[in-house]
Amino acid sequence: MRTARPRTAPTRRLAAVLCIAGMLAAAGCATREPDLGPGGESPDAGAVTAPGTDSGIALAEAAPARSQVTPTRQDVVNATVSLDADDPIGAADRAQALAEQRGGRVDSRTDSPSVDDGPASAALTLRVPAAEVDAALDEFGTIGRVTAVGVDRADVTDQVIDVDARIAALDATVTRLRDLLATASSTADLLAAETALADRQGELDSLRGQQQSLREQIDLATVSVRITETETASRGGIGGAFADGWHALLRSLTAVGLFLVAAVPWAVLVAVVVALVVGVLRLRRRRTRRS
Repeated sequence: MRTARPRTAPTRRLAAVLCIAGMLAAAGCATREPDLGPGGESPDAGAVTAPGTDSGIALAEAAPARSQVTPTRQDVVNATVSLDADDPIGAADRAQALAEQRGGRVDSRTDSPSVDDGPASAALTLRVPAAEVDAALDEFGTIGRVTAVGVDRADVTDQVIDVDARIAALDATVTRLRDLLATASSTADLLAAETALADRQGELDSLRGQQQSLREQIDLATVSVRITETETASRGGIGGAFADGWHALLRSLTAVGLFLVAAVPWAVLVAVVVALVVGVLRLRRRRTRRS
């Protein structure tokens, strides 16, 4: 008589396999469910909510706000120009007029006429609107022959931001100190508020002066112009020798004339002294004869 034992063993094994497979399938489903969003979408399709925010949209909108506050570059422009001209003084007049026509000004000017056969020259420091400095440099070519040009642009954006921020902070502090001064209940509080207000007001005035100076440097570029007389080549041959001799004669006559003019006061002084000496000698002779 056969028993049912050999048949029940495969059945139990099959049931165990099916049970394990069901558990694994359930575990896989449970693992995948948290990956889905409320609408069955993947979290990559939406924004992740961060602590302190209502939704991920707030973080997505905050990034453009930071890019919008990027400051505009602020430059201080310094330029140098070297020119050759037949008449440096006249060229300096035209350079000054050029700057004034563009809304600029002349901060300093030095003219050096030709002396002792040396070339004439002129030096100017011009302030030209920064937006027109390139056009002004091009126009200097109409004044004389440009021998050198240099432009330097220094970025002072961080300095401008720092000064503006410090002014805003000090302005708010001064306002609060004034309110505190108006509501002070004791003499000690009043004196302390007045001292603090005076210190902060002084710092605020100094920063505003720096801000104004910095703004002027940004708005008006500094252009340093150096103009020298054009060197003329000496002529050769008989004509050149005659011209050189003639110019040497004129220079000699000019020097003699200047010497004579300078000697006139000394000649007058010597004449007065000689007259006094002669008068004294004559007076002594007369007294000697009478005696």
